[in-house]
Amino acid sequence: MPTVQIHDLIPSLRESEQGSSSNLHATGSIRHYELPHQTRTLLPGVNTEGLRVHRGRIYAEVQYTTTTTVMVAWDEGLGTYRAMHPQEMHPSGPALHFDPDSNTWRVGERQIASQSVESLIHRQEADDNAAQTYTPQSEQPSRAQPNSPTANIDIRHYVWDNAAANHHGYVVMHRKMRLDDAVGPPSQHAFMDDNGLFVSVEPPAHPMDQPAEWLPAWTDRDIWNLYGLQGADITRFRTEAHRTGKKPQWAKVRAQRMENVYLFDELRRWLGPDMDRDMFNRVLEHQKLTPAKWAEHLESVTLHRDTPVTQTPLPGLPAPDSPPTRLPSPDTPVTTETTPAYGGQRPHTQDLDSPHRSPTEPQAPPRLPTPETTDTTSTTYGHQRHYTWDLDKTDYHGYVEMQRKPGLDDSHGPLTQVAFREGSELTIVKPTRYSPTQRAFRPYWRDIDIWNLYRIEGADLLRFRVEVALNTKPPEWVKQREYPSPREQLIDYLRLWTNPDSPLKSREQVLARFRPYNLSTLQLAQLCREISPTGQFNKLINDELPAWATAHRDRTRLVSNSKLFDQLLPEIESEMIRLRNQGEGISILKASLTEPFFQQLLVHAGFKRNRHNFLYRIDIPAVFKVDDRTPFEIARPGAMLPQGGSTEGSTSDTPVSTLFSLKTAMSFANEITPPKHPADIQSHENNKGAPTSPSQRIRFCYLLDTRNVEVVPGQDNRAYNPTRTYHIPAGDKTRFPTMKMEGHVSMSSIGFTSRRVWLVNSSMTRAATVDDIHNQALKRATGSSQSHADAIEARTRSGALNRNEYDALIDEVANAGKRVIEFPAGKDIFSNDIVFAPETITL
Repeated sequence: MPTVQIHDLIPSLRESEQGSSSNLHATGSIRHYELPHQTRTLLPGVNTEGLRVHRGRIYAEVQYTTTTTVMVAWDEGLGTYRAMHPQEMHPSGPALHFDPDSNTWRVGERQIASQSVESLIHRQEADDNAAQTYTPQSEQPSRAQPNSPTANIDIRHYVWDNAAANHHGYVVMHRKMRLDDAVGPPSQHAFMDDNGLFVSVEPPAHPMDQPAEWLPAWTDRDIWNLYGLQGADITRFRTEAHRTGKKPQWAKVRAQRMENVYLFDELRRWLGPDMDRDMFNRVLEHQKLTPAKWAEHLESVTLHRDTPVTQTPLPGLPAPDSPPTRLPSPDTPVTTETTPAYGGQRPHTQDLDSPHRSPTEPQAPPRLPTPETTDTTSTTYGHQRHYTWDLDKTDYHGYVEMQRKPGLDDSHGPLTQVAFREGSELTIVKPTRYSPTQRAFRPYWRDIDIWNLYRIEGADLLRFRVEVALNTKPPEWVKQREYPSPREQLIDYLRLWTNPDSPLKSREQVLARFRPYNLSTLQLAQLCREISPTGQFNKLINDELPAWATAHRDRTRLVSNSKLFDQLLPEIESEMIRLRNQGEGISILKASLTEPFFQQLLVHAGFKRNRHNFLYRIDIPAVFKVDDRTPFEIARPGAMLPQGGSTEGSTSDTPVSTLFSLKTAMSFANEITPPKHPADIQSHENNKGAPTSPSQRIRFCYLLDTRNVEVVPGQDNRAYNPTRTYHIPAGDKTRFPTMKMEGHVSMSSIGFTSRRVWLVNSSMTRAATVDDIHNQALKRATGSSQSHADAIEARTRSGALNRNEYDALIDEVANAGKRVIEFPAGKDIFSNDIVFAPETITL
């Protein structure tokens, strides 16, 4: 009889120690680990050790017949790196050894390397996703950096409160009921790493809900993430840094964090913890230094200490008197008068509905030294909760003046500040004082109009105005900000640059000008390129548009040509999903097109209208529904039956209220007591099914497979069907989904088959069909006449918080090889993110 031999996929540590590294794999097998050329070009540059580090992964430059790049991981047994595939947890490829002469790695026996490489001490963490550290031996302190292994927590055995956020980023996890020490301790403190995994760490020595007494700009997770420290070592780090004002020499940046994005954040905590992150990064990026140079600079930085804030009066911001009559020549010196800038910190935005709320107390930003230059300008600001303002007193340039509240001193910020209004928020910016000479430079462009497109402020606004006046084009050093949609950005560009010498038109006026032409974003971009220095289009006068735009306008008057919509279909699909996922907003695409043309675009984009004149779609893959019924109640009859109400719904058949956001749906399901809320998931349904026990304390989050099913999204109708949504005829009692991210699903009298109903687990990471969950429960023996499903259901009805029992059944379904849907941990999942695996048919 033939025999079957079972071998480990990866050699054991003992085998690795006994065998020669060159015998693990032939040299030629390194080709199996090569990265595609297009992937290689996306990686950062090679460091002095022949490695590329990107998002916690390490890649090595390997030299054989040619130079290629492979992913690697450290092998503790061999004491070197080995090649690996991206999907592997542990490396399986050939061992590599460094060649310092070529700054590359080679396959084969270890050679005698230079001191620059042999001085590095590498260690492999317990998990491939955990960090690696290295410490030059020449710089090792008397006490080595802690070498505690990283342990990922199996979240199947623990529960935690997602809403219980604390200042330092700890997650307190508690072992599920009826589990013993075999799966872990009763409780653990953890951090979530960059891969979404929970890593067990030592509990802190200080309160978690407030900044530490020393180094308040750092959270414990910041220190752990960059240096790999935890527990008592974090306390030691804070103590020494506070006492000496410098980074402890024994704390070394982990190899996976030797990237500028991490090092810049650390430098900002030392030099200017309250400075705008993007602005700070731009200053450092200008130096064009490698991560190794920035890490070296980190060893010499000095901790910023709080200093008193100097009070400075608010500058005057005059409006222009008249259009410019003469521009100075390029040789004429330009005198600028500027005031010390108040808080140009873009992230300091505040909802106008609650202008005095702010999470933390700020510090005054310091001077920012860099390895090559030093900025001698000091910026001051204060949190908005310390200020009051009057939106009716906005000045010509769009500045809102903010006055510090009475009784507060300069430690809370300057006496006055200015901000720009953007939607429902205020953003603190640097003010600008114009001299009489500078008032002639583009006087009809308000500061807020320039800031809205380019996000420049203070002295940059002065420089921008001068260069535009002299060169009649945007300076090369300014970049347009990232907009939610390209169309919105192009409209704002046209609004600014088609009115250089006259008051700017409103966005609505600009949209009305171009609406008859029904232009795509590519065509709008072409218009932007054809603007002349006078604000008109090349060789045209007044408001004339190029001939090609006029010809396109005439073609779109006949909406029967389907090819006219091809360029607009990707745009409306992107806008539709964006607005639906955020649950609010208006359609700038609809405002840009004529009504007949837009209505035909809706048809080509897949929208249909039902008998209530509401827009619906049949290509939304899934929605989320919160329900009191257990999965067994749905699986036994083989269907989720509608619990119809007397109110007329927005769908063709019985309307079932659902949500497009998993996180939003789970927030309803996690409420212990069902809320009496007008947007309650069951608000329009009367319980015709089995009555819910009054003592039941949990509800269930279901995913409904709505492929080829009529779904009426509320936000789609608000954005694209406003006449039907907002202008309801008298006597019309049709109920419409009014909650953010809500939609109605049309359900027939026979309901949804149970194969279309999936139960989502409490951690929002996995879902299984109610049929498979029910069958899995029936396979268990309870030792009594009552089935396991009935026993679980009875505990639910009696008020037990036994979500873990349903979670365990979902995991058993997955382990049995049946269909499940996996969700990435920590990410909000929306309807269009759902992808169903093909259903397996067994004969």
